[in-house]
Amino acid sequence: MGIRDVVARIFEEISEAVFPSNIYCIKCGSLIDRSRIYALCDRCVREMHWITGGTCDCCGKALPDTYRGVGPDGRRLCYDCMMRDHSFTKGWSCLSYGLHERELMMDIKYNGKGYIASKMGDVMFDRMETLIDAAREGDSSAFPSIDVIIPVPVSGKRMVKRGYNQSELMARQFLRRWKQHLHNYATGDAPGISVPRLEPHVLVRQKATVMLRSLNPEERRLALHDAFAVNPDLRGRIEGKNILLIDDIYTTGATADACSKVLLEEGAAAVYLLTLCSGGNRKPKDE
Repeated sequence: MGIRDVVARIFEEISEAVFPSNIYCIKCGSLIDRSRIYALCDRCVREMHWITGGTCDCCGKALPDTYRGVGPDGRRLCYDCMMRDHSFTKGWSCLSYGLHERELMMDIKYNGKGYIASKMGDVMFDRMETLIDAAREGDSSAFPSIDVIIPVPVSGKRMVKRGYNQSELMARQFLRRWKQHLHNYATGDAPGISVPRLEPHVLVRQKATVMLRSLNPEERRLALHDAFAVNPDLRGRIEGKNILLIDDIYTTGATADACSKVLLEEGAAAVYLLTLCSGGNRKPKDE
């Protein structure tokens, strides 16, 4: 276990000691009991924008039932994925990024509430559990066999200021739940799927970038040019492997594409994407 892994474990233990799970709602602060899912009170659970219906077959954004966008290959695609190809093969998302999701993410990223990230890791696993089980039973079309999980890295400056990478904390809890889930099966791992390993050090952020939310899709891609790289000493850990990239928020896919492109260029077989939140299916403005 590396120093970064030890620090992450210590952070989780301190966070649990200072902010015990399921005493206060992580969003509004109301008193709750341990039966409340994700440490959210009943009202806040109802206010969150859970993705439970149709989604984009590429990025995983929620799509309304009335949306009829179909790509040339017959997949149901959001407006953004209709306009551009992505480096990742397929993505899934858990929540649509609205006001309540934004408040939670602001708390995690800027208000020092990293302990919320483990709850969001639970959200991610619960979103994927049915698909993981289907793959375990041999349905590879439901969910691919994943070898390695990689969280999208933050810059060194933000890591020092924040003290943690929220995507890494989510990924750790997601993988912890995955291991627990398979352990519950008396037969152990089935041929269809096994538990991947977490590799938080393979992908590195070479430079800090400006805040992307104010940029258009092309500006985001330019800002992220050469922002990521694979640690040359760890390249062998991804060669020929299926990667599950984990990030907190997906909007246009610029970050996911920049990471996926680098991983593929360094030998990964395929990159899949799991995000906590994703933006809406907004029709692009006419040129």
